[in-house]
Amino acid sequence: MERFSRTLAVSALLILLLCCLTACNSRRSRAQTQSERDQETRQRVADATMKAKEDARIAAQQLAESARQAGHEASVAAQGAKQGWDEDRGGRLDLNTASYEQLRSLGLTGTEAEHVIQHRPYKDKQDLITRGVVPQSRYDIIQDRVTVISPAEH
Repeated sequence: MERFSRTLAVSALLILLLCCLTACNSRRSRAQTQSERDQETRQRVADATMKAKEDARIAAQQLAESARQAGHEASVAAQGAKQGWDEDRGGRLDLNTASYEQLRSLGLTGTEAEHVIQHRPYKDKQDLITRGVVPQSRYDIIQDRVTVISPAEH
């Protein structure tokens, strides 16, 4: 936004400077007619305006991209806050929200972690066994490190 304002200010000063230079140029030949000087002034101002217009378009594109990026970063931050809130349950991971990497950190294989994610939502951590998502032996290892928070609580 600051760059956009700066660009517009510079462009306005450029236009003003061109007008002053044209009006104050006393070294021009007396033979040049007023009409020619007027045409030259119009062309210089038109050129400066076109440049200012292009600079404003570029600044608007940069502003839109910055806004998109800020929105994305805010969304990621909100997801992190939610994840932190959900993980504060005695150090247990919520099967309905845990990331692939978090599930892997429990000792699940990559395939098992993908299956956990694909079979969401869960009502109870026992669903891992009743749905055949992970084998009993793996469940026995992770059962004290996972929990299920109902989707309504998310």
